[in-house]
Amino acid sequence: MAQEITIGSKIKIEISSEVKIFEIVGSAEVDAKNGKISYLSPIGEAVLGKMAGQEFNIDLPTGKKIQGKIIKIF
Repeated sequence: MAQEITIGSKIKIEISSEVKIFEIVGSAEVDAKNGKISYLSPIGEAVLGKMAGQEFNIDLPTGKKIQGKIIKIF
């Protein structure tokens, strides 16, 4: 069964040729130094509901858009 990204998911993604691991958390649990990002952050909003292998677009506050890919959901 395919796994969908939700709050609490730990994910491996590729953005701009860099692989990063994040955990999607609520705003009270954010700890950027330890890879815990809010579901309301640009990355969090872009990946929620997606599955491994899917691509996503990040809309930055500056108006710039960045494309990424979900490699794995732990």
